[in-house]
Amino acid sequence: MTPDIEDSARVVDSEVGDSEIREYVTIHDSGVGDDCQIYERVSIKKSTISDCVDINAGSYIENAEIGPNVQIAPNSNVVGVTHELTEQGMEFRNDMFERVILQKGAFVGAGAVVGPGVEVGEQSVVAAGATVSRDIGRKKLVLGSPPSQRIIDIEDWLNR
Repeated sequence: MTPDIEDSARVVDSEVGDSEIREYVTIHDSGVGDDCQIYERVSIKKSTISDCVDINAGSYIENAEIGPNVQIAPNSNVVGVTHELTEQGMEFRNDMFERVILQKGAFVGAGAVVGPGVEVGEQSVVAAGATVSRDIGRKKLVLGSPPSQRIIDIEDWLNR
């Protein structure tokens, strides 16, 4: 089968499997597996997207490895790029790449940010608006942002 790519989408130096790519999506230097849904105005760069992944509208993905059955809610950022911080400040136009990994079945809530070098474990949930700056284990729930962030077992959250 062939992918269903909207005419307004732009796919450059990338491979797209049997997936749906909606309006105004850009995919550069990446691979997208089968049975994915990439919604409006998503930008994907230097990333690998496994099978059966949903990336919702307005999200930005760069230098990431997205496992199967992952869902990324609208307006989220999964960004594996940073800059060196020195006494003079951030280095201008000197990107440092630290790959982000979202393991199988992870969920990233609306407006959340997953930062460079972070690995989100299998079946973990990043709550809407959360910022993740360190690795998260399997079946965890991330609420809020540092320094008052809470990371708890999903089982504990469900049984409260």
